[in-house]
Amino acid sequence: MLRSAAMVLRDVLFVTDEQGRILGANAAAGSLIGFPPDALTGQRLEQCAKHVGDGAFSAWLAESRVDAVASPFEFSVGNDARERVWEALRISGTDADGTPFLTVQLRDVTARALAAREAGRRESRLRMLTEHMHEMAFVLRIEAPGVYRCESVNETYLAAAGLDAEQLVGRIPEEVFPPAEAALMRSRCEEVLAIGGPISYREVVTLDGRRLVLETRLSAIRDADGTATHLLGLARNVTEEAEASQALRESESRLRGVIEAGLDAFVIARAHRTGDGTIDRFEILDVNARAASMVKRSREELLGHSLMEMFPNSRDWNLWEQCCSVLITGAPLETTQHAPTAEQPLRWLQRQLVPVLEDTVAIASRDITPRQLERLALEESEARHRELFENNGAVQLLADIETARIVDVNPAAVTFYGWPRDTMRAMYVTDLEAVALEHWRDTTSTIATGTGLRVQREHRVANRELRQVEAFIGVVAIAGRRVLHIIIQDITDRVRVERQLRESEARFRAVIAGMQEGVVVHDETGAIRAYNPSAERILGLTGAQLLGLKLVDREWSALREDGTPWPPETHPAIVALQTGQSQARSLMGVQRGDGTFGWLNVTADPLVRSGEQRPYASVAVFTDVTNARSSEDRLRQAQKLEAVGQLAGGIAHDFNNLLTVIRGSTGFLREGFGPTSPYAEDLDAIERATERAEELTRRLLAVGRRQMLRAESVELNQLLRDQLPVIREEVPLSIHVRLDVGDAPVTAVVDRTRLLDALRTLVDNARASMIAKAESGTLSLATAIVLMRHPQAAAGDDPRPFALLSVSDTGTGMRDELKARLFEPFFSTQEFGANKGMGLASVHGLVHQSRGFIECESAAGEGTTLRLYFPAASVPEPRVTPLSSPRVLPRDTSETIPIAVPAARSILLVDDDPMLLDLGRRMLEKLGHAVVVAPSAQHALEVLASHAADVSVMVTDLTMPGMNGIELIETVAVRYPLLPMVAVSGYSINPGARAAIDARRVPFVSKPFTSGQLADAMSLARARAAN
Repeated sequence: MLRSAAMVLRDVLFVTDEQGRILGANAAAGSLIGFPPDALTGQRLEQCAKHVGDGAFSAWLAESRVDAVASPFEFSVGNDARERVWEALRISGTDADGTPFLTVQLRDVTARALAAREAGRRESRLRMLTEHMHEMAFVLRIEAPGVYRCESVNETYLAAAGLDAEQLVGRIPEEVFPPAEAALMRSRCEEVLAIGGPISYREVVTLDGRRLVLETRLSAIRDADGTATHLLGLARNVTEEAEASQALRESESRLRGVIEAGLDAFVIARAHRTGDGTIDRFEILDVNARAASMVKRSREELLGHSLMEMFPNSRDWNLWEQCCSVLITGAPLETTQHAPTAEQPLRWLQRQLVPVLEDTVAIASRDITPRQLERLALEESEARHRELFENNGAVQLLADIETARIVDVNPAAVTFYGWPRDTMRAMYVTDLEAVALEHWRDTTSTIATGTGLRVQREHRVANRELRQVEAFIGVVAIAGRRVLHIIIQDITDRVRVERQLRESEARFRAVIAGMQEGVVVHDETGAIRAYNPSAERILGLTGAQLLGLKLVDREWSALREDGTPWPPETHPAIVALQTGQSQARSLMGVQRGDGTFGWLNVTADPLVRSGEQRPYASVAVFTDVTNARSSEDRLRQAQKLEAVGQLAGGIAHDFNNLLTVIRGSTGFLREGFGPTSPYAEDLDAIERATERAEELTRRLLAVGRRQMLRAESVELNQLLRDQLPVIREEVPLSIHVRLDVGDAPVTAVVDRTRLLDALRTLVDNARASMIAKAESGTLSLATAIVLMRHPQAAAGDDPRPFALLSVSDTGTGMRDELKARLFEPFFSTQEFGANKGMGLASVHGLVHQSRGFIECESAAGEGTTLRLYFPAASVPEPRVTPLSSPRVLPRDTSETIPIAVPAARSILLVDDDPMLLDLGRRMLEKLGHAVVVAPSAQHALEVLASHAADVSVMVTDLTMPGMNGIELIETVAVRYPLLPMVAVSGYSINPGARAAIDARRVPFVSKPFTSGQLADAMSLARARAAN
């Protein structure tokens, strides 16, 4: 049934077996072959097909395999209007009984084929057209919704884009353009398909880095069915036009900006003519803001109105005539004219008129009043300068900047150089300076107009003399020409003076450099501007630190002699600078750069220029007197102690005499009253008071260094060991006593008894200091042998050994001001009544009388160390030679003639004090001796001269007016060598008195004394004389 249905279709249908024989055909098939359908049965279809068309159908059947499905095949039959196009298709199948067959079906596709052929022809024509057109053309194939692939581009497109066809053809927009541009192209393609018609647009695209401006028309290409298959784009490259248009707009914008921002008032006006061609008015076409502001109107209010009505003053300023002249002549016009207004009577305008179009003129007006006033002032100034040039007394020249030729000179230059003016106008500046032109150009080429250069030169004048000049070279413009204006100043005398000043300064520096005194020069502000090496050395500052230093700076500190600050404004250098008067020598304490303190003697003098009153500087000269002041301080201290010592010695001498009388008289009373007398306690009190007075007298003598010391060798280590138990008993248990002594002996030459007194004093002071601080502490005693120079030794003396005794405590210590008064008599830091202020003063006197010295090291809160230095007894002491008389002979001289001594003789008592003479006589008489008294040494010698045989012992005081006791002993020892002698004293003028009497083996009794002490001394004297 299906086959029967197919037979009636309009399509041509053949049914064949596997060998190609026709089994059946429909009417359309017979019509195509030209035979009835029944006549075709059994015929081979391939043979029958030869009658159809040009044989293409037969050839297709012959090439097609039976066992394969052949592809559709198109062929045409006939031509022109009778042409028909068939589409052939062969299909294999099987009959109901299983017999295979083939069906060949021909479909009439004439309309579609002709339409496609026409489209192809159109496409070919289009391609040919696009290949040769000047516009850029491209064809996009629509592959799927939203997918557009480039199918072709013309050469114009490739040339404009600078690309090859391979970079575009076959690619989608996303592969060619940046993402944003590709998306925009896709949206435009979809817009064309959506509206069904073409669109036009301008776009900027980037191809291979090149920026193109394109005007594009995009349209769809449809097939015979009306389906859009392609998109055709025709683009015109307007990049240059766009750039030109943009440049034009920018130029117009800039021009408008320049016009608006410029200083000129700008107006464009067009002439309006009447019927006969006469100009009756000028209409404003455009104005800038500055022009509008001149008449206090807006730009819109001016456009289209009459120029002369909007700018009424312009007619008075000949603007109408100037506009007409420009239009008539066609040439620009520039004028400068006086254009006064009521508000500004002095006003000038510079106006430019330029024809721009037919009957149109551009007017630019600028207010040049300031410039015009400057020009007028310049002309006036030039006139004044010409007058100054001619009449000024300063030497002036004008010279060409390139050639150095002199253009003009003033009369002062003629006078100075000595050549006539015309002669100098023919000369060159290099003739005056004798320098090469190239050097002159190098010097002046860097000078800008309005600036100048100051140089010093040597100029030749007409009489061949060379003058030192200072030239100020400036560049001025004269009539548009750059000219050198040279002002000459004769400095020959100044140069000579400056040279002399430099030589003087060099001599001055040489002089102060060799001075031992420090020299500094202060300028008018007080800052140091000059100094010498001695100033650096004395002040302990480098030159860099001194230079510019002011006395008001923080680094500067000075003290007066009394320790108060020295105000900087009263420094001698500042006072000399302010008053103009020399300042006498002042003692000033300064802090040196190295931190040490020193004392300076400072003088200052003002420096005043000739003919002036006010000083311009001051010079300070100073000497370092630190060492001298220390020596002076020590000398004053020594002198003070010497004065106190003399006073104390004098008092002690008289006091000892009185104490001797008191003690002796007390002894007489005690013997008279007996031990059971009711006055025994009173006598005891008198004796105790006498002992205390004796101790005070000893201290006074120690302070005054007038003790009768018995120098001996004392081993300090053993002395301290012996005294350690006593010291421990005197200090509390809370104070630790430390003994720091070595095995090697430390032997000092000193009076042992007085040394023990000094040690007791030092221990007492240390104990009191530690108890006052903390009720505890450490007392340290140490010894050593040290090699050093005595502080008062001469400069060339060598160091010698001293025995050191050191006493240290951990007590309160002392401030510097207390330490300075430590050894002053009657000075004490303890409360009144606890100490008389004589202890350390007596220690000081003992040490110095023993030819030693003492040091103190102390600080507040850190304890005190006192170091006592005594001459070391490392070598045997030399025998002391008597000091009073060169006539003394050795005791064992063989020339001495012995004197016979009677069995019973008297005692010769020598003293200048009547009370002591009376007391001594009574003491001796109570002892059973006959006594002969002598009030002076001379009297004693007279007694001996007449009654020497009657004298058994001579007892003499050492301190007497005229011949003293030492001299008496020396004389008697020579004349009467076997006469026993006893020396009595409590005071010594001669520090070597005790050594002298010890050398003579004369017993010594210290005042005050008892009759028993005196009797013991006489017995010792007799024993020594007997031996």
